[in-house]
Amino acid sequence: MPLGIQICSGAEWRATKPLLGVGDAAVGAFPYGEFVETEISGQSCVFFSSRRTKTRAAGACQYALDRWQVDSLLVLGTCGGVDEQLRVMDLVLASHTLQYDCDDPRPDMGRVVVADASWLGLDELRGMLHVGAIASADRDLTFESLETLRKERILGADWESGAIALVCALNGVRWAILRGVSDVPLAPGAQDVRRQLRDYQTHTPAIMAKLLGLLPAIVRGIRAR
Repeated sequence: MPLGIQICSGAEWRATKPLLGVGDAAVGAFPYGEFVETEISGQSCVFFSSRRTKTRAAGACQYALDRWQVDSLLVLGTCGGVDEQLRVMDLVLASHTLQYDCDDPRPDMGRVVVADASWLGLDELRGMLHVGAIASADRDLTFESLETLRKERILGADWESGAIALVCALNGVRWAILRGVSDVPLAPGAQDVRRQLRDYQTHTPAIMAKLLGLLPAIVRGIRAR
């Protein structure tokens, strides 16, 4: 069965496609975006995009599980840095996800989903990863959100991970989320929001190149069920 590799935002996908080394004819379309079927370290893989928002991310994830019979899913992408120790280009591996715009605390609603990334066997990446919680909401991370998220011991924040984690958990599919820090809020106000956007646009290509460069080692370490 193929390994599913979900790339969410448009900027992340645009940075990823050239790194896959395939021509335009190899890029297919599906209702949520585009996909590429290829091989990494001898493992059949399907890369697919969803664009932003939890709805699109969850829908694309479920589509991939059904269409390509994906039984393991890896999310690669960017996140905003929440933890004060994180710097741009640091890598965060999700220990669990938190939907911080969800007010329903019932366990089966997926506000929190706990990860088990042991199936990846990340020995070759030892020392490169910060392991901790990734928070998701249908909005960008801002300075005003930092205090609340830091109280929850969140490392990074994005738009999609919480929804993808829940879909995988409901389907009994192995999942892992690995993101690079593209931007960090530094001050309140619109000026800093604009600066964050510029940082995101600047750093996303380098982060995706870094993640794709590590992917062969990650795939080699995948443990059989």
